[in-house]
Amino acid sequence: MVGSSNQFAHAASRAVAEAPSRSYNPLFIYGGVGLGKTHLMHAIGQYVLDHDRYLKLTYISSERFMNEMINAVRYDRVLDFRERYRSVDVLLVDDIQFLAGKEGTQTEFFHTFNALYDSQKQIVLSSDCPPHEIQALEERLRSRFEWGLIADIQSPDLETKVAILKKKAETESVPLPDNVAMYIAGKIKSNIRELEGSLIRLIAYASLTGQDISLPLAQDVLKNILEHEERAITIDIIQKFVADYYNLKMADLRSRNNSKSIAMPRQVAMYLCKALTHASLPEIGR
Repeated sequence: MVGSSNQFAHAASRAVAEAPSRSYNPLFIYGGVGLGKTHLMHAIGQYVLDHDRYLKLTYISSERFMNEMINAVRYDRVLDFRERYRSVDVLLVDDIQFLAGKEGTQTEFFHTFNALYDSQKQIVLSSDCPPHEIQALEERLRSRFEWGLIADIQSPDLETKVAILKKKAETESVPLPDNVAMYIAGKIKSNIRELEGSLIRLIAYASLTGQDISLPLAQDVLKNILEHEERAITIDIIQKFVADYYNLKMADLRSRNNSKSIAMPRQVAMYLCKALTHASLPEIGR
C-alpha cells in the first residue's frame, strides 16, 4: 500500500525493478522495524523475475551471506562462493547493518560490491538506518552505499494505515467497518506488522466465536495489545525525560542552539529515540 510515508521508496524501487542498473545503483532503502523494507525488496525481485526471465537474481540476508562465506572458507569453496554472488545481474541484500563489526565479511562484500558495480549490475540494500548511522562499518563500504540513491520508509500516517487495514480485510474476504479500521489505525502507532497482526487477531476471534466485527468487539479483543501500545515509549516521553534530567526546557532540545550544554543532551535524546522507538531518523530529527 503506497502512502506518503513510503511513496519515495516505492517509486525508487519501481524504477530499479523496471530498469536494473540503469536508474539508481546502488539503491539503499532504510526504515524502522516492520515498516515494509523486506516486502519492498521482495517486490523488486518478483517484478524483475516476472519481466525478464534471463536475468539472474539473488535475494539474501546479510547474516546468511556471512554464514555462507564462513562455510565456504571452512570447506575450501571460496571460489564457488564468489562466483555465485559476483555473477548475478541483480543482488538484493536485506539488513545490511548486520555486517557491522564483521571485518572479514565486510572485506568479502566490498569486493563483491565492486565486482557487480563495475559490471553494471544492480545492487539493492536495506537497513534499519542510513549508511552514516551504521556503527562499525568500514568507511569504504559506507561511501559505496551512498553512491546511488538512499530512500527512507517512515511510519505510515493514519490514512495509509486505514487503507492497509481495508486492503488486508478485503484479502481475507472479511467486511471491516470504517469505525473499526479508524479505531485500530489510531491506536497502533508502531509498525505495519503490528497493525496487520491486530486485525488478524480480531478476524480470528470473530470467526471462531461466530460474531460480526464491531467496534465494541475490537475494543474488547485488542485491549491488551492496545494497552501495550499506549504504554510504549514515544519521542515526546524521551524528550521530556532528557529535558528534566539535564534541567532544560523541551524547547531547548528542539532549538538550533548548538552549545555543548544543549548539544550533548540533544544527542542523548536522539540516541534514545533511535534505540527505544520505531521512529525513522527524519521523524526523530523533526
